[in-house]
Amino acid sequence: MQRIYSHIALVAFGLSVCASTTLAESNHFMPACAYQTIDIKKYGYQPFQNPPDLHANEGVLDTRLNVQYTDPANTAIAGCPVTLRSYNGQLVGPTLRVRQGDVINLLLDNQLPKETPDEIQAQFEQENQNAYLDTRPASFNTTNMHYHGLHVSPAGNSDNVLLDIVPQSQFQYEVKLPATHPIGSYWYHAHAHGSTAIQVGSGMAGALIIEDNPQTTPKSLLAANAREKIFVLQTILYNRAGRLDDITKLFPGPGNPNPDRKTCRQAGNEGTWPCSRRHITINGQIVPVLTMKRGEVQRWRLIDTAFRESIAFVVEGHDLHEIALDGNYLGRVDTWKAGTPIDLQPGYRSDVLVKASMKAGDYRIIDRPTSSKKSLRQADEPENLLAILRVTDEIEEMALPTDEEMAPLAPFGDTDLRKTALGVQEVIFKLGQDMQGKKNYFQVNYRAFNPDHVRQLPLNATEMWALTTVGDPSGVPDGIGQPPSLPPPHVFHIHVNPFQWVRKGPDGTDQLVWKDTLLVQGPAVTNIYTQYRDYIGKFVMHCHILDHEDLGMMEVQEVVNSADGVASPHSH
Repeated sequence: MQRIYSHIALVAFGLSVCASTTLAESNHFMPACAYQTIDIKKYGYQPFQNPPDLHANEGVLDTRLNVQYTDPANTAIAGCPVTLRSYNGQLVGPTLRVRQGDVINLLLDNQLPKETPDEIQAQFEQENQNAYLDTRPASFNTTNMHYHGLHVSPAGNSDNVLLDIVPQSQFQYEVKLPATHPIGSYWYHAHAHGSTAIQVGSGMAGALIIEDNPQTTPKSLLAANAREKIFVLQTILYNRAGRLDDITKLFPGPGNPNPDRKTCRQAGNEGTWPCSRRHITINGQIVPVLTMKRGEVQRWRLIDTAFRESIAFVVEGHDLHEIALDGNYLGRVDTWKAGTPIDLQPGYRSDVLVKASMKAGDYRIIDRPTSSKKSLRQADEPENLLAILRVTDEIEEMALPTDEEMAPLAPFGDTDLRKTALGVQEVIFKLGQDMQGKKNYFQVNYRAFNPDHVRQLPLNATEMWALTTVGDPSGVPDGIGQPPSLPPPHVFHIHVNPFQWVRKGPDGTDQLVWKDTLLVQGPAVTNIYTQYRDYIGKFVMHCHILDHEDLGMMEVQEVVNSADGVASPHSH
């Protein structure tokens, strides 16, 4: 496994070094940005801060987000002055707060500088030298907006990710939420094909909350909401100049969990996440400290915005009472006992209630180690310290809501799409290499992303989707995913319509839950069930490992009016 992974890291994932970027980095090297372990005692342990809030007013959220570089004179991570693509010059976007039936009027103002033709060509070559592309990707300063998880129109100026908003231009979004839209935790992020990984990897993401209705929400949940904490979990990557301009640095890096300096100096490894020694941040903070009274209950909204990070979320000494997945209320309280992690993959959300221990003290909030079998890097990942929960001596005994109180909040009741599904769709994520080990294939159903290749889906149809991943056939020298290793895992995400999936609950029994993003581990096949409701138009399905998406692992879907409710023969 080690030999194969090293080959993947250096060749199959195509970890090349962009000469222009490397030169620019060396010319502007700052000692505070060196690739070294961050001193948490020096740069962490500050009071936890939620991102700033933007609220809808009388049914409309009128706001503006400026896409701009952070100012290194006043923005730093662990002492490193950073120049990173951002929303409003901050390391995390503001939280957008709306209610069912509201309208989001968001002016996206792309203030990033225009790139020269030579710069755009150099960016293109970073991707073209590593993957068999079927369409020319956007430049790194071109952007757009995705409202991740929302059930809204994908057309026009709504949740349309097929738009390119070029530097020095603006675009006015109008996103209309249905009056029946599920309440919960969503998020927004950049999504222009070709620049998604660079921009989200710089911190271009934020929470989007559809607020609870105080008339129908249990009082105990409203009390927990009043003490809400939003965890925008980030892997912000930056080089020794405090910048992120090289997509190859977002690739996995070396296979060993704690690479030494010699390994990190090998071609392609330097500056990748494992070798950069950067730290997972929460709302731009390193290991913040949350304070609770004994017996207090808080609602924590966990949002994994990382470009390639599986987070096994644990609060030492505390049960995690899960009430929602990917924005959708479970209709019950699933209690994961202390030490049992909440699984977060890129794009996942989990809402948990935390009731503080009656024993005062500091408790670590950690990302438990991830084994190579599940890791998105196909390598063992070490434990990460995320934050500290500080329980004070004061007591404020608060109640948790009951299953009976939560049941009416389930947005789709006891709907079971397995009983009504008719059609079948298939998704095969293919990551492989050519016979010479020079370029990779990042494909969905053996095709790289092309906006002209469209899978058509009939409006109102209910279908099963069969998801899996594959590597290379046995004839490829040192191919990806050959036995005895498993094919690389991928993270399935589809826009507009959520799906149902069966998971194991805290008691080990099967549960039918609603999600919009899901880890897929081949060669097994994972079946999900969905219905194409309310909206026609084009949107996308892709791997939420974001460089995979940029390099071709995405496909256009189009919901169409169909008289017989059957997809067209060109849907696959």
